[in-house]
Amino acid sequence: MAKKAEKGQIITAQPQVLMLRGNQVPVEVQAQLPKNLLRNDYRYGIRVYYKADKGVEEHVGSLGFDFGNYGFDNGKPTMRSTFSFPYSPSKIRGQLMAQGVVSDAKGRKKYTKPKAIAQGILTTSQLTQTVFAPAYAPEEFKNEAPGPLRFPIYFDQGLATLRHGYGTNLQLLEEFIRSNQKTHKIEILSTHSPDSLETTTRNLAARRAVAVERFIKQKIETEAYNNSVAKIKFDLRTLQQNWTAFLGRVQNSALPEEQVQQILDIVNGRGSFLEKERKLQALPAYDYIQMYVYPVLRYTEVTVEYQPNLRRDYEIYLLAKKVVENRANADVLTAKEMQYAATLTPLLAEKKRIYESAVETYMNWQSLNNLGMVYYEQAQKELKPKVRQALLENAILNLRYAAHRKPTAQQFYNLAVAHHQHGDPLEALQSYDYAIRLGGPLPILQQVFTDKAALELSIGQYDDAVGSLSYAGKGYAAQFNMTLLYFLKENYEGAAALGQKLLEEYPHDANTHYLMAVISARSQNEEGMALHLKQAIKAKPALAGKAIDDLEFQQYHKSAAFAQAMKP
Repeated sequence: MAKKAEKGQIITAQPQVLMLRGNQVPVEVQAQLPKNLLRNDYRYGIRVYYKADKGVEEHVGSLGFDFGNYGFDNGKPTMRSTFSFPYSPSKIRGQLMAQGVVSDAKGRKKYTKPKAIAQGILTTSQLTQTVFAPAYAPEEFKNEAPGPLRFPIYFDQGLATLRHGYGTNLQLLEEFIRSNQKTHKIEILSTHSPDSLETTTRNLAARRAVAVERFIKQKIETEAYNNSVAKIKFDLRTLQQNWTAFLGRVQNSALPEEQVQQILDIVNGRGSFLEKERKLQALPAYDYIQMYVYPVLRYTEVTVEYQPNLRRDYEIYLLAKKVVENRANADVLTAKEMQYAATLTPLLAEKKRIYESAVETYMNWQSLNNLGMVYYEQAQKELKPKVRQALLENAILNLRYAAHRKPTAQQFYNLAVAHHQHGDPLEALQSYDYAIRLGGPLPILQQVFTDKAALELSIGQYDDAVGSLSYAGKGYAAQFNMTLLYFLKENYEGAAALGQKLLEEYPHDANTHYLMAVISARSQNEEGMALHLKQAIKAKPALAGKAIDDLEFQQYHKSAAFAQAMKP
């Protein structure tokens, strides 16, 4: 049975040269056996494993030809299955192997001769360029009363029910009430999004305002000692069928100018509120509006006027050090003073201790964000992979808390970048999406879309990357990733044109020259491959080692052109 299988079975893999997707290497294996091979008293299976250049074998999966697991193609038992295995640089060179196994009822086994069904691993999808620009929350401390605080409280579509979930700001409002800052006035402005469900739901904005007012009064009566409901002036207002906030979000989005203008023409044109919303539904930008604009217009904004307790600047740093060293109680400084103290030292270790103390005492979003950023910066300087991953995990923990307490595009972008670097693609994509929905300055949104596209390319979501790159602007990383996208979708001519255009702007960029060398290699352009590879290595000598291992250049490894390109 083993001999017959070895002679007649057909085992194939797609792709025949494996391609890295994120941190995994996916592959589809199909096996077809000779007719009448399978018998009731024997079991036949195929084990699939990866054999690296150094001889290390790793189990990938198996195909068991048991009754019900397979079908027939031209009368031959046929089976197909998809597998994946984790990637490491030591696996770039190697072979995906398949070997038949015959077992009898007593467990005795016979093996067919192993067969190579795929060669090596291409890592070209990982050439993506990122912006990765997470930011500290600004620490501004002044010996004067600040302006009023604003808390936007978000609601689910069509509802006026308060929820403590993802980024609603309720927790931030609760923390302020518990801080017992002397409060004079609270204004509550409530509105709804322009979609039909929100517009036609009766008194929706007013019910949201009342729900927030009741929540604030209940918290003040039960958890505050320095304020009372009777001494605070409450002012409730609603905005019904108003386009102002919508237009502000649209003009502060990543939509192209021509699509923004189409929206402005409709909103500023003739027709009722509902008629204009129906016209918006016909626009190409409506999917973006539904996903990223409408959800953040279902809110009630709470504005609080209060008087903080002030302290002189010269005391702050010394008191902060005493708090960190347990020589003073944490309550000798306010949250803002403690956070400000961390900006007075350039040492990351000292910043970390101050922010840790601020988080332990106040648990506010600025301290959480900036402690997360300290861990993130430490991770960028760490050479040991396990230690780096641990630092990124601490960064993620603090940045997640910060983003939920202060949901802004920058906060969720910070969290997304940390997840991205840690190797958590699903969590990173979720945070990138939430950053876009919250809206913000165009440069930040373009950074978000650029890094989101880089992640989508690296995990093989090419169609999603097309959408992200259309809003990513014309920065270096966005242009590079668009070139890579064309290449990965096998439009080599288009990729070469985009790469040449990028080189006109960045003529000495090593990464672009390397990508152009890969594009030339795929296009069977040996001269172009050698020219660009030489320029890439000249700008970044470390790329020589990468080129030697890169299977994109395998067919040229013994050529004179490749050897010449590798010379310094």
